[in-house]
Amino acid sequence: YQVLAERGYEAATIKEIARAAGVAPGLVHYYFADKDALLVEVLDKAAEHNLAETARLTATLRSRALLLAALDARKRRVIEQPGWYRMRFELFALGLRNPAIQPGVAHLLANGRAGVDAVVRTVAGAAVDDAQAVAAVFLAALDGLALQKLIDPSFDLDAGYAVLARLAAVLLPLGD
Repeated sequence: YQVLAERGYEAATIKEIARAAGVAPGLVHYYFADKDALLVEVLDKAAEHNLAETARLTATLRSRALLLAALDARKRRVIEQPGWYRMRFELFALGLRNPAIQPGVAHLLANGRAGVDAVVRTVAGAAVDDAQAVAAVFLAALDGLALQKLIDPSFDLDAGYAVLARLAAVLLPLGD
């Protein structure tokens, strides 16, 4: 993950990845047929990590507190882990043209929607009958805000997230 995030998919080598993992390159080749297979595994692990993070939040928080914590976690990730988002956006582009990677990217997006959907359903319950569509729109907004911050460091991420929280308050019946 670190090597892919720092160097980019095209520039990262199996040798560098093996060095970062503290293993011989042959071991990486033993478990992964090629860099595409390794990337798909990285995507799966990232998707699992994101779902687990959301599950921790939904298990402990409810309503407005959950919504605000979920938004704050995403905003912090943009600031604290920009490499994760750089890799994410590079993977989106790769998934559009590389059939070996496309299913992994689709899985990453599906898990992202599932995580946001879990928050939407926990916050609003049955009051939102189109939770999956709402989750897809919120995920697109979250990714869009991150992309803007990465491309333009002067972009006011806090203001963007404040607007997103206000939109959520309109779309989702929030309790306190």
